[in-house]
Amino acid sequence: MEYTIKRLIIGIFIVLAVTVILFGIMHAMPGDPIELLAGERVSPERIAQLKAQWGLDKPMYIQYFYWLSRIIRGDFGTSMVTKLPVIELIKARLPYTLLLTGSALIVQYIIAIPLGLLAALKWNSKIDRIVVTLSIVLWSMPNFWLGVLLMIIFGIKLNLLPLSGYSGLKSLILPLLTLSLPSLAGTLRLTRSEVLEVLREDYVLTAYAKGLPKYKVLIKHVLRNALIPVTVMFFLYLPWLIGGSVIVETVFAWPGMGRLLWKSITVQDYAVVQAIIFIIALLTVISNTIGDIVSAVLDPRIRESL
Repeated sequence: MEYTIKRLIIGIFIVLAVTVILFGIMHAMPGDPIELLAGERVSPERIAQLKAQWGLDKPMYIQYFYWLSRIIRGDFGTSMVTKLPVIELIKARLPYTLLLTGSALIVQYIIAIPLGLLAALKWNSKIDRIVVTLSIVLWSMPNFWLGVLLMIIFGIKLNLLPLSGYSGLKSLILPLLTLSLPSLAGTLRLTRSEVLEVLREDYVLTAYAKGLPKYKVLIKHVLRNALIPVTVMFFLYLPWLIGGSVIVETVFAWPGMGRLLWKSITVQDYAVVQAIIFIIALLTVISNTIGDIVSAVLDPRIRESL
């Protein structure tokens, strides 16, 4: 409990630091959001009136503390573009993002763990070299390039899958593959390296020397210890996937938070951008804390060190 409280306190300071940096970057961007929305024909008096209405005429530090006090109460403000509450925009987009990222995370682990285990057990064989090469190729592929390539092959050439938008689970396949394949390579390599390391431990060699069946040694001794960092990474991948889905959702016109974030950045819709980045930062801190707690629960050595 003491360790958890310490991690939460550190996490709160990290989130506050993120809000300060984010707020500063948004206000340092070139251009004025009110003038961008109002257009050239609006009079300076009307622009000044709109700035006062949105609180943009006040000093920057006052705007920050005003914004921070509202998000602590769960009020993310109103979008300058749509004039709708930001929380309503996020609620409408969040299920699509969770569907995409959650599915990508499940697919990633279902494929990566067996392949990583197989590569480690067949170390330095043809299978191992093929798996490692495949992981390097996948890891090297930019999301936007992979997405366009899949669209050309399966959407245009073969005409098997929808190119963009959401029209059912069939339209989920291409963005799911685009998001999960590169991150799958990281999990695969981590699983392989951890299994190889555990296979060389003395307690595994002792288990083999006792005559235990191979499958029991693999399940009870190897996987139980090798999958601890892989399990922790499960929690750390979730906020990374939500943040990384911005490009994928933009490429496939997926109606999620990532595409909303990109569109809001292009029109300098401060309230929406700040809200989404704040949610991603909060998810990152929560996921890191859960990952640390889970690793302490699974590994007695970590508990002893605490």
